[in-house]
Amino acid sequence: MRTRTLLLLILAGGLTLNAATYHLDCTNGSDDAAGTAPAAAWKSLAKLNSMVLKPGDRVLLRGGCQWEGTLAPQGSGSAGQPILLDRYGDGAPPLIRGEGALAAILLKDVEYWEVSNLEVTNEAPSEGLRRGVLVMEENARGVLHHIYLRGLRVHHVKGKLGAEMREKATGGIGFEVHGNRSDGRFDDIRVEDCVVEHVDSTGIYTWPESMTHPRDPQWQALRWTNVRVRNNRLTDIGKNAMIIRASLEPVIDHNVVVNAAARLHGNAIFVFGCKDARIEYNEVSGTRYYKLEGAAYDSDYNSEGTIIQYNYSHGNGGGLADICSNPAAKAPHGYNDGTIIRYNVSLDETDRVIAFDGPATNTKIYNNTLYIPQGLKPNIIEFDLFGASPGYADHTWIANNIIVNDGQGVYLWGDATNFSFEGNCFAGNRGKTFPVDSKAIVGDPEFVGPSGAVEGLKAAEGYRLRPGSPCTQSGVPVPDNGGHDFAGNPVPAQAPDRGAFQLPSPKPGPRNR
Repeated sequence: MRTRTLLLLILAGGLTLNAATYHLDCTNGSDDAAGTAPAAAWKSLAKLNSMVLKPGDRVLLRGGCQWEGTLAPQGSGSAGQPILLDRYGDGAPPLIRGEGALAAILLKDVEYWEVSNLEVTNEAPSEGLRRGVLVMEENARGVLHHIYLRGLRVHHVKGKLGAEMREKATGGIGFEVHGNRSDGRFDDIRVEDCVVEHVDSTGIYTWPESMTHPRDPQWQALRWTNVRVRNNRLTDIGKNAMIIRASLEPVIDHNVVVNAAARLHGNAIFVFGCKDARIEYNEVSGTRYYKLEGAAYDSDYNSEGTIIQYNYSHGNGGGLADICSNPAAKAPHGYNDGTIIRYNVSLDETDRVIAFDGPATNTKIYNNTLYIPQGLKPNIIEFDLFGASPGYADHTWIANNIIVNDGQGVYLWGDATNFSFEGNCFAGNRGKTFPVDSKAIVGDPEFVGPSGAVEGLKAAEGYRLRPGSPCTQSGVPVPDNGGHDFAGNPVPAQAPDRGAFQLPSPKPGPRNR
């Protein structure tokens, strides 16, 4: 009976035949050992790199150990049987020091891998095209599936600062597809619970050489799918904290970014060449502004249907959001259509709050709460060109927002066309360029207890409305409004509250008997 049960498990894929667990110990290991037990561990990265691993194998690195060079394992897992790379034993996380290599951890032309709980650096005397962790498709010629990176600490990576595409594909954690073929892409990639600190140029990125986008004839074949970047913390990033490119419905959520664009202009989190991306439940602060970009969140070139929602932004030079487009850019030429920015809280942005760079189309900005304190004078809504981009934004709807301007914020309209304000609440200084809004409320929105721009999503909840606020049940209806607000309260189809928070409906009391 036991033999029959074992056979059934094998046939069902529930048990992996010949899967092994290998150990690496920098102090007590030996490359002549079997590697299959802590007492018989291997010693070097070279030994591990020489092995071709199989589905279901595990590779465990001893805690407290350090290795110099590149960990570049061979072999792929399979569906339901990924290869696991993790740690064992006590002590600090196992550390891989790239010391100027292409990458400290390199997963090249492999799939079904899960890498967890390691520490990575890649310092060098001068900048160069290097990363902490690089997942690369170059010769696999097909779809690579299921690469999960979890609980990694990646720091002090000396990449290359610069605004060119190749320079932005250096830094902490990168996924790259090389070659402009019709079959090279990734499916099911995750970066979660990682810490990325003190890296240049980019914290976490995806980079396909094809630069496909939703209007590319090869989009269906080349788009990346099931991309998720969640619950990571990024600090002191030279340029962009996260760049997600060429993806269908990527989700970027619950990340914290502090001090992006620390050494060169850039937006903190942005999507490029994506369709129906969701950027939500993130917190970004301290992004620097060099008279260009510097926003927390960016719907960039060649994107359609980007949704930026339920985020907290504070103290960023370029503000809450940037919406970019440049049809005059070198191929692939730029467009940006259908961006939605809703239920976000923005505090203490220094130079811009929401900015358009170039002719983005059909943008909706509704039910956000924006607060400008005394002493600051940002452009609250700014319509601008982007370099030599031809034209300004067209068809922009701005509704149900609460904008408190206790500072000296202004509005810059440029030559934007077909934009309208409807049902917003304005408090504080109006300035000379105040928008026209026939359904506006002008006066105190009556927040519960604003706490200022401090870290943590909970701090944003001080900007909820008090019962009796003039902003309750007075907004204009929004079709397809997302269903709930910043705090998860339902948003009614008719007469919603203004701002990022809905006042919860009172619960019914006990019945009288």
